[in-house]
Amino acid sequence: MPISNEKNKSFSIAVWVYEDSYAHGPDFLIEEDILVVIVNFRTSILGFLNTDDEFSKGNMGAKDVVVCLKWIRSNIYLFNGDLNKVTVIGSGDGAYVVSFLLVSSAAEDLFKRVIIHGGSALSPVDYGNHNLKVINKLHQRLYGNSNKINKEKLYGFLSTAPVEILMAISHDLFDSTEIRDRQRLTRAFGCTVEKDKKNSFINEHPLGVYKRKLANYDVHVIFGYCNYDALLKLKYFIKRRILLKYLNFNFQYLLPFFGGADEYDSKRYKNILKRIKDFYFINSTITDHSLRRYVKYHTDQVVYPLIRQARLQSTHSKDVYLYRFSFNGCFNIKWTSLPKLNWSGATAGDEICYQFKCKSLVDEYDSPEAVIEKRFIKKMTKLLTNFIKFG
Repeated sequence: MPISNEKNKSFSIAVWVYEDSYAHGPDFLIEEDILVVIVNFRTSILGFLNTDDEFSKGNMGAKDVVVCLKWIRSNIYLFNGDLNKVTVIGSGDGAYVVSFLLVSSAAEDLFKRVIIHGGSALSPVDYGNHNLKVINKLHQRLYGNSNKINKEKLYGFLSTAPVEILMAISHDLFDSTEIRDRQRLTRAFGCTVEKDKKNSFINEHPLGVYKRKLANYDVHVIFGYCNYDALLKLKYFIKRRILLKYLNFNFQYLLPFFGGADEYDSKRYKNILKRIKDFYFINSTITDHSLRRYVKYHTDQVVYPLIRQARLQSTHSKDVYLYRFSFNGCFNIKWTSLPKLNWSGATAGDEICYQFKCKSLVDEYDSPEAVIEKRFIKKMTKLLTNFIKFG
């Protein structure tokens, strides 16, 4: 927390939701007198398994964040935190959780502002309502094909299995080939609509919430994304570009088929597939030179739902902002981890080390060669802290 000589000074609060927050520090924000709270939350099968019954109602990871916000509401005054200036920041998997806070009545009046770095409650990548299909696949993975799920046996296993085993079997529950798996951006476990209306995090589809008055309508919001957002998740195709041409025979797309999932054999799918390939690829053909076009296609799957949510949010909230992050510097740790490309920009997660101090780059931050990067950090920090303080 910030240090101040003023006895009764109150601080604006930033609540950071990010699954890898342990590898970063809040130094940049603290230096601007921001009180930072970092949230740990459950992810994947541990945080978002929904069995549609009492065993696991779903959205536990999101409820972890709500519990933290309620704790802040009751206790942050002890640290001179200003309850009227609570900003929730979502990065990585935390971004889509935070985007759902905007449409969740469970989080009503727990924050004033939101910053979302890539992620949307309207994205088929980040939202799934096929709980029973996931449970069926999980059961098949463990016990083979069966017409009837033995829930008692399945729940017994889930209750006692080591975390490592659960994470391994939940990596990909859907039908997959090598090519299709490398394209897949969906999460097997994400936010879902809950049957229990009373204690739920979400009890209707986000689009339904936006059609009426939001619980969290009077908040200020910043939505952001990277210009090559999906590049990191497609790094396999960078290393082996020859595989791109096989996409002509095994091309998966992700569009909001609300009420269904993976409808690959339908006439509707085949028609939209053709239109997508006509739009993104020359002569509707994917070659080993199509990497940038393919990355653009996948990035649009992230960006379009985000912009759509921003537009819907703007009909309820008076202050909604949108930015694109395309800065390419030595602190872009995701970009620099990829095979060298002759194009410039940023991919998902590259913004983080300019907002939160990355522990793996401690020496680089002090390097005299990072003049431009340090100047950019100051600008980025000022942008964020001004929003946190003033909206």
